[in-house]
Amino acid sequence: MKKSHLVLAIATLFSANTFANDFHLSPEIKIGPYGGFGIQAGVTDALGFDAAFISYGRTVYSSSMYDETIDSYRFGIQQMFGASKMHGMQLEVGLADYDGKKTKSGETTKESALGSSIGASYVFQATDHLGLRAGVDLNYFPMSDTYIPYDLSTNFNIGMTFTF
Repeated sequence: MKKSHLVLAIATLFSANTFANDFHLSPEIKIGPYGGFGIQAGVTDALGFDAAFISYGRTVYSSSMYDETIDSYRFGIQQMFGASKMHGMQLEVGLADYDGKKTKSGETTKESALGSSIGASYVFQATDHLGLRAGVDLNYFPMSDTYIPYDLSTNFNIGMTFTF
């Protein structure tokens, strides 16, 4: 089911006159209680913004008692500001999928939940083809459905943007 949503989002993003646009690609590292990675892929000058993209992220927490994974699937936009367009912002919104396992005294329990996911990043465009970004991701799940001690899972991210 998730793969079909991702394929639909990709088809929608690339269907609207993308042949005249450049491609946007941005890998990232996620830092926080849950470490991980992410990737953005999209096009520039789309939907009235400097870039429109889909993103996927995976964060993992593992200890002697817990094994947890959060996958996020989001749609985002990037808008640069000023005459030089050196500084900008990215905003993303989408879904997050939680899977967790708790092992205590030899007994294992599992939890799964679907929640919402948002992200925001500051972008510094160093050259026409290379940018640097830093931001934060927030994933919300009902606390009773996860082993996360709060309703929110927060991570910071750093990454690069490539336009080609």
